[in-house]
Amino acid sequence: MKKFLLIFYIIIGSVIVIAILVMAGLQINKINNTNQLKHAQEQVSNYNKFKFDSGEFNKLKKSAKDEVYYYAADGKRYVFPTTETYETWFGTIKISDLQTYDLIKLYESPLGGNVTCRPGTLIQTPTDPNTYIVTKNGHLRALANKALLELIYDYNWQKKVLTLPNFYFTNYTIDKPISNLSEFPDIPSALTIDQDKGFSK
Repeated sequence: MKKFLLIFYIIIGSVIVIAILVMAGLQINKINNTNQLKHAQEQVSNYNKFKFDSGEFNKLKKSAKDEVYYYAADGKRYVFPTTETYETWFGTIKISDLQTYDLIKLYESPLGGNVTCRPGTLIQTPTDPNTYIVTKNGHLRALANKALLELIYDYNWQKKVLTLPNFYFTNYTIDKPISNLSEFPDIPSALTIDQDKGFSK
């Protein structure tokens, strides 16, 4: 009988210990999830309060056809393929307000490629069901879970998504998708296109 009671107490004690550990683990996960959500929302806040450096304005040049180029630190000019791409970087300055330069002067520097959207921008393309977030230098990560998008951004998150034509989507590199809050990327509140492309610190 004593042996039976001893075994019984050992089993009960083990169950209690396991239950405590499980509850502690759940509490830790809850705290981690809360912290991760807070971090993700802080990154979105960084994106929303972004202000471009005033020196960046001097690197912009416009043709008579309203083509806008960014003259980068590598000595090349990079074109904004769409107005929406431009606005992710210089939303407060209208293209029509930029100084117009002579084509011959514009073309003195070699063409380096296209400017990609600012890190933190949500984008999609008509033939791809995924919603992507732009990370450094035109890399993309799909936000595979729509509930995650709503949790981070709010229920109106779809209004924040920029749709790019398919032919400009090739300017981007697709990386592995974001499957949970801990993988949400850091978004700088201050950044230049040179820095984004790795041409300067």
